[in-house]
This record gives sequence, structure tokens and C-alpha cells, in this order.
Amino acid sequence: MSTRIEIKTSASASRSTAKLMKTGQITSYKAGDDGDIEAGRGITFTVLLENNPFGNDKRFTDLVGTQVYASNIAIDWSTYDGSTVLGYYTVIPPADVIWNDAIDAANALSVGSYTSGWRLPNKKEMENIFNYELTSCMNYSPFNITNTIWTSTTYAAATTLAYTATSSWINLNGKSGLAGRWIAVRDFTVTGTTLT
Repeated sequence: MSTRIEIKTSASASRSTAKLMKTGQITSYKAGDDGDIEAGRGITFTVLLENNPFGNDKRFTDLVGTQVYASNIAIDWSTYDGSTVLGYYTVIPPADVIWNDAIDAANALSVGSYTSGWRLPNKKEMENIFNYELTSCMNYSPFNITNTIWTSTTYAAATTLAYTATSSWINLNGKSGLAGRWIAVRDFTVTGTTLT
């Protein structure tokens, strides 16, 4: 005798228990390494297992579900929890700044009708967009980042240091030095295919 279990969820059910995304590494250098196993959620680093609300399986889209990025905002559907999703503003300022100025600039960002809610990404939000198959892990569309980027995360053992994301790793830099540039992130509320 078999038992049938039926689980019903609403459209805004939490997806917070989902596995981490794949790292992007597909080249294997030894049996059992990341490129061999490709652990993580997603078909690939940029292709989701299920469709996003726009009906496609693209991990990164713009605000209307395409990959044109006219507003310089990239939505990362790997972070979608059924009601909110993380979006990145991908324009990088032309000069390095100190950590305090990076936080202030990200907080003050206004893009089109998205006039508030922007902030400097934390360490995990930056690592989430690292594609480890690439030599420069953030140098792919829609990001094309080759600079050092500040995160909002402070190093607890020495609070004058903050984490920065470079082309292929996470570093620590002094907050008072001109050590990096910035991008901004924002949580978007998703209603159908409308992001607010």
C-alpha cells in the first residue's frame, strides 16, 4: 500500500530553503571537483531549473524579462522567493572611493521610478554573481565588472576593514582607502511581471 502526499503552495510560497546556485565552473581538473560534480541549483550558472515570472529560464533579465538591460538594472531570478527578487544596478562609477562614500552613493541612487531602497551589496550578494568558470568572475553580461567593488560587509576582527570583490576573489581593504568602486542592489517586489 502506498501513501500519497500532496503539498499545495501558494504563488507567493517561500523559496528560501532552495539550494545555492551552481558556481559556473564546468571544467573539471580532477574527478570529484566542482567542475566534475557541478553541485547547486540551476541547469547552468545562467539557466534556471524553472521559469521566472516572465516565462523564460534566464537567471538574469532586465525589468521586462529580456536581456537588453536598457535601464542598467539586472534582476537575478536565482534570488526570487515567490514575492521579492534582488536586482543589481550595473553602472560602475569612473573612480575609486572610500567605503563610507560607496555606501552613501549606493543609498542615494535613484534610477527611473526606483528612487529608494538601493544599497551597497553585502559580501554574499557579490559572491552570488561570481561565475568561477571565468578568469575574471564578474566580467560577463550583464555585469562586465573588472574593477574592485566594495561590499557593505565589515570584517569583524578588524572593523576598519571591509570586504571587496575583485575580478576573481574576495579581499579585505581598509575602509579609509580609495580601494574600490561600487554597484548597488535593491529588493524588488514582484507582482506578476511587474517589479516595484
